[in-house]
Amino acid sequence: MTQAAPKQTMIEVRGLGKMFTLHNQGGIRLPVLQAIDFDAAAGECLVLSGPSGTGKSTLLRCLYGNYLATEGMIRLRDTTAQDAPWVTLSHAPEQVILQLRRDVIGYVSQFLRAIPRVSALDVVADPLQQRGASQEEARARAAVLLERLNVPRRLWDLPPATFSGGEQQRVNIARGLIGGHPILLLDEPTASLDADNRAVVVELIREALTDGRCLVGIFHDDAVREAVATRLLPLQPATAIA
Repeated sequence: MTQAAPKQTMIEVRGLGKMFTLHNQGGIRLPVLQAIDFDAAAGECLVLSGPSGTGKSTLLRCLYGNYLATEGMIRLRDTTAQDAPWVTLSHAPEQVILQLRRDVIGYVSQFLRAIPRVSALDVVADPLQQRGASQEEARARAAVLLERLNVPRRLWDLPPATFSGGEQQRVNIARGLIGGHPILLLDEPTASLDADNRAVVVELIREALTDGRCLVGIFHDDAVREAVATRLLPLQPATAIA
């Protein structure tokens, strides 16, 4: 009997802590994450769980490099580099962070950052063009995703700033998925979607896992979480500073 090859680890987190200092409130220190340890591998969907206020979204922003960890270590595997070396986020210069976001780690937030006068089709196509695809190829693949996510064709050539919340979120999901990033962070991607479109997103997430992508996400919808999670990472409230 042949043993399955071990899945390649894509994210390593050790002793991660994040504390915010509220300078406009007398320098009060607010701990959000404490002593977080985990690995996440290709083909895995690690779902962050726990009540509101346990730092789930903060953890995703730390993984994306938006927040600098107060303590501990985050390492990401750069699959575009020779021998797939590890990058330690806390030591990485800005240009390396930007390169990781272009080639390695994608992010689907709860809200679409609208770009004035840019059509929904080009908003979705942009990450793929940044990774070297032609405009024609990127727009063709963007159209496939928008079609699958039930964004009406009449909207494709319009800027998404005036779309409904659900339509904007579907554009946001398409933009996050199209680049094929080996690591993908998902912050409540189905929060504003109806049941039919949630089912489409679940299908797309499962396809991403089959493709060997490493996903870390937050899903407050129980049915969606059960449908996509391969493993849960429970988070607890951080201990208050005396």
